[in-house]
Amino acid sequence: MVRIERKSISTDPYGNVVDEWSIVPGLERIRAAIVAQRGGEEVRSMRASGIDRFDVVLRIPVADIGIGDRMFDHTGLGYDILWVGDLEGRGRQINISAQRGGLND
Repeated sequence: MVRIERKSISTDPYGNVVDEWSIVPGLERIRAAIVAQRGGEEVRSMRASGIDRFDVVLRIPVADIGIGDRMFDHTGLGYDILWVGDLEGRGRQINISAQRGGLND
């Protein structure tokens, strides 16, 4: 199970504009399969970095998910969404390419 969050703009009690993350309505609990991509570690400064890439399959036919949104699994681990599409082309699932280790601010 995963949830999708999106950055939104709101105001604090003093009237200042602030960015905050909020759960996308209808995407609070989605059945998903998360599989690590092999050999996807980035090399920075001659060593492997802590950024891992994952392929995610959401078991829903359609959703308003975009690049820049973020996803959290049932254990609380966060993922940045890098790509969203329907690889199968049948409208039964949504495929996502995501990374862990560099969450959106």
